[in-house]
Amino acid sequence: MINLTAYRRPTMWKNILAFMISLTFMIVWLPFIRSICDGSSYPWGTQYFGFTFYGNGITTDFIFVVIQFLFYVFLMYSIYRVKDRTIFYGLLLVWFVNVFGNLLYDIAVNGDSMFHGETLNVHISITWIVIPLSVLALFVIYKVIREDAAGPVVNDPWTRRNTLMAILILGPIPVQAVLLATGEPDGLTDQIGVLMSITQCFLLPFVYRPYKSVQEFTTVQTATE
Repeated sequence: MINLTAYRRPTMWKNILAFMISLTFMIVWLPFIRSICDGSSYPWGTQYFGFTFYGNGITTDFIFVVIQFLFYVFLMYSIYRVKDRTIFYGLLLVWFVNVFGNLLYDIAVNGDSMFHGETLNVHISITWIVIPLSVLALFVIYKVIREDAAGPVVNDPWTRRNTLMAILILGPIPVQAVLLATGEPDGLTDQIGVLMSITQCFLLPFVYRPYKSVQEFTTVQTATE
């Protein structure tokens, strides 16, 4: 049985970390959900340390996207709910190399790193943001590890609010599937579906975030009266 107990509580640095992880999760979540919903009408591709993975919908290379997706799910889970600090810290370093190491490699080899979003017609160079963002990511990782190493270990259970957040954030997926699978490619329905998917990227960490139970709120209120 999966242990859903939270051993860490939210802090400013963990919130910043979750935001940065969500930001980079977009490059995985979008091809993941669109390949499943759009099928062969959706072309995707990515460069990873000199290797190219691409396809139209679900192809052999799609296994790379699945592996990345599973990594992110466990990474977000680990922020609060993996008790072993070594595993949590190790995942943070793997995330940095996986994302920023790859982007910095792309810049070093090709002189630039580009982001292409056909549906929203976005084609921009991200070199100008990758370098400062990678420095910021290293600093945030350092602050989170330092803060967590000196912090207490708590035992906050999974609450009904966590379940509610999961339903609210992941519940619209069937609607997204309809939007992405119907209509013209890169048309209005696709654009709405993509915007919904991007929003999910930033909301997903709230599923794992520990919340006080009703009983805890009652205890605190009683103690202050």
